[in-house]
Parts: sequence; C-alpha cells; structure tokens
Amino acid sequence: MSSQEASKMLRTYNIAWWGNNYYDVNELGHISVCPDPDVPEARVDLAELVKAREAQGQRLPALFCFPQILQHRLRSINAAFKRARESYGYNGDYFLVYPIKVNQHRRVIESLIHSGEPLGLEAGSKAELMAVLAHAGMTRSVIVCNGYKDREYIRLALVGEKMGHKVYLVIEKMSEIAIVLEEAARLNVVPRLGVRARLASQGSGKWQSSGGEKSKFGLAATQVLQLVEILRAAGHLESLQLLHFHLGSQMANIRDIATGVRESSRFYVELHKLGVNIQCFDVGGGLGVDYEGTRSQSDCSVNYGLNEYANNIIWAIGDACEENGLPHPTVITESGRAVTAHHTVLVSNIIGVERNEYTEATPPAEDAARPLPEHVGNLAGDARDRQPPLAARMAAR
Repeated sequence: MSSQEASKMLRTYNIAWWGNNYYDVNELGHISVCPDPDVPEARVDLAELVKAREAQGQRLPALFCFPQILQHRLRSINAAFKRARESYGYNGDYFLVYPIKVNQHRRVIESLIHSGEPLGLEAGSKAELMAVLAHAGMTRSVIVCNGYKDREYIRLALVGEKMGHKVYLVIEKMSEIAIVLEEAARLNVVPRLGVRARLASQGSGKWQSSGGEKSKFGLAATQVLQLVEILRAAGHLESLQLLHFHLGSQMANIRDIATGVRESSRFYVELHKLGVNIQCFDVGGGLGVDYEGTRSQSDCSVNYGLNEYANNIIWAIGDACEENGLPHPTVITESGRAVTAHHTVLVSNIIGVERNEYTEATPPAEDAARPLPEHVGNLAGDARDRQPPLAARMAAR
C-alpha cells in the first residue's frame, strides 16, 4: 500500500486522533498497535496477530489486551500533572486513584500496581473493597472508599486502616457518620475521613445526573457544616482530611471541569476557616476519552487533552490557596476510563456490509417551474430596474 493510500485511510477513519499514538495504519494497510509510544519501533500488526491465533485453532471474535498501554497511560497522566505543578508553582503532590469498577480484572490491576508509578485504588462497594485489600497486600496503599456504606463496609474499611493502609472513608450521606464513629470506637482505630460535597455546578453528557445539586450522593453546604460540628463534638475533627466532589464521567467540555473545580475550591477554603485541616483534594472522575477523534463536545469526544485537564485543575486549586494564604493540598483524580480505554481491542469477523445507495440527480428542463425564492429575487431585481435614479427622485420632490 502506498503512503497516500495509508494517509487516506487515516483521514477516513480519523485514526490519528482517536488512536492517540497507540493505533496506526502500516505500509500493508493493516492496523498496527504501538503499546508504548515512547518506543515507536515496537509495533504489533493486528492482522498478523489474528493469523497467528487462527493457526493455533482459535477463532474470532477475540479481545487483545496490551498492558503496556495501561502503564503508558498512567505515566502520561502523572507526567501531565507534574508539568502543571511545575508550571504554576504548585507545592502539593498529585496522586492518581484507580476505580476498580472500571475494570476489575486481575491482570489490569496488577499491571497498574507494578508499573512503578504512584497509584491508589478506589472501591465503591464491599466486594470491591475486599478485592482492593487483597491487591494492596502488606504494603501501605492509598484506598478511597466511595458509594453506599453499611456497617459491614465501614468495618472492613477500618480494618484496612488498622492493617496500615491509608483508607479514606468518604462521607456521602449524613447517616454514615454515626456508624463510622461507633465502629471506630469498637475497633479502637482513628478513622480517616473524607466528605463528598454536592456542587451546584453540573457537567453535560450521558452521566451528568451523577453531579449537580440533584445528585444522589454528596452533602449540601449546610450538611457539610453539620458534619463538621458532629466531628468537633466527638473529638474527631482532625479525622476529616479529604474533600471530594464528582461532576460526572466522560466530561466533554473543559469549561465544565474548570467551573466545578473553582466551586469546590471555595469548599476547601471555608473548611479551613472552620478549623478543618483538609490535606487531600479529590476531584473525582471525569477525564474523558476522545472515542470519535472529533475533539468536540459530543458525548463520545472531548475538547481537551491531558495537559489542559491538568493545568485547569492545578491552576484553580492553587489560585484559591494563594488568594487565601492556605497550603496546597495533595490533588487526587479518579481517572479510570482514561487509563484503561485504549488498552483492549476487540477483533471480529465481518458478518455484513451496509452501503448507502446514491443516484445522480438529473437537471430540470428549461421550462420547469423554478423555486419560489428565485422568483422573488427576480421580481425584486425587476422592481429596482424600473425605479428612476435617486437624483431624479430627489429633483422631482
């Protein structure tokens, strides 16, 4: 295949944009995979991979997974936030927390844990928390606990804290705090708490209902004040260390993200004024993937890249801290989709083809009726032609 034909395929299927340097068209016209764009010479021909599979007696469809892409995505996100922190003089750290609900497969979690990059894990249920604790092992890990929490879930999280992990129990409903304090006293452990703030800001897209004032989870401003007073009265105000919010998944518009971070920064400032030493700022998920490659605000695309995403978050939080003389907190993101989306490829046989049938339109006859706008335009032109010149009309007056 010529280079011109390959370029045409890239344009036709928009591979250059949604492929994100992981997918390309080679000189044979086949889709090639580059598991690590930092090593561009290491490429895999998908067609050859399928042939090798068929030679072993295996049939399609097949799901091919590339753990190197997982690790490269993790490095890329961490690098983007490192550049943003250096650019804006941000003194706090950055930490990526992987929500295992995105992909719970053992190979995925182990590939991320063994990547050599700092990484935490997020659980949204008892089952997920058990899996997280099993993968965390005996090393100290950062674990964020979201979602609905009953007594067993809370007890399991506190056991993880006793094991030496940094387990943040994020309070999302007022009914949870009483159970947390009871179980912490029973287990003789100091809880490590977070609070999910319910923002007025709301993103757009398929998952916009998970954010905003009508969100199912999160505490309104008045409830956050009540939580602070409950913890103060119980002598556990120092346990509240994390502020969390969530605008929604697959945020297409960077302005929605920036607006939400600025609003949540006000919560951070006001909590410090109340004597709460918030150390971690968890902006939740939302980092989207450009599935279409259109770089737009559609549900399946995004109008920003990793650098712009990191810059907006770091600048907004840092600006609020500098304005109020507050320390820069550790920034946490829960970017599961952006980490895993590119690393799997489903290959299937073609089972059908659908084409649009086009017919060429024949030009109308000379005496055929013309469209009304054309008649109106001709009449207006005739009227102008029949009018005397402006000077003659003025002289007649």
